[in-house]
Amino acid sequence: MEADPNPRLLVDRTAGKLARWLRVLGLDVEYAATCEPAIITRLARQSGRRVVTRNLVLAERLGPGALLLKSEHLARQLRQVVAQVGADKCATFSRCNVCNARLVGVPKASVKGRVPAYVYVNQEVFSACPVCGRYYWQGTHWQHMLTVVKAAMEDKGNG
Repeated sequence: MEADPNPRLLVDRTAGKLARWLRVLGLDVEYAATCEPAIITRLARQSGRRVVTRNLVLAERLGPGALLLKSEHLARQLRQVVAQVGADKCATFSRCNVCNARLVGVPKASVKGRVPAYVYVNQEVFSACPVCGRYYWQGTHWQHMLTVVKAAMEDKGNG
């Protein structure tokens, strides 16, 4: 299957943790807190999104409009989705991993008093979510996330 030039995904409840990590990869991902086939099908149709699920019945119902996850393991799921959409479609750390909005760079001075003092002193580059107001920076948690992202981007042959 050809990679979508701008993949828009809908992840159902069967892969909720994956949704957040796909956002870390910079993919446009909506999360549906259900796995009811009729609801997911309607949401996918209304939003024009490709469904990502572990639900075989739902995937069969949607046909090529679904990406059926082959593994229960997050790292393998990430690799499978990246293999399907294309690593070149990922813009790592460009989206809020909570609400899916695109992050914007903000001046350091604008985050004073809004991030921990230690972070403010030790970091220079900050991003903010214009929708939910969260701030992001390249701290120790970012380092761990980068390790997971690099592993997801590795081509392991079959996802």
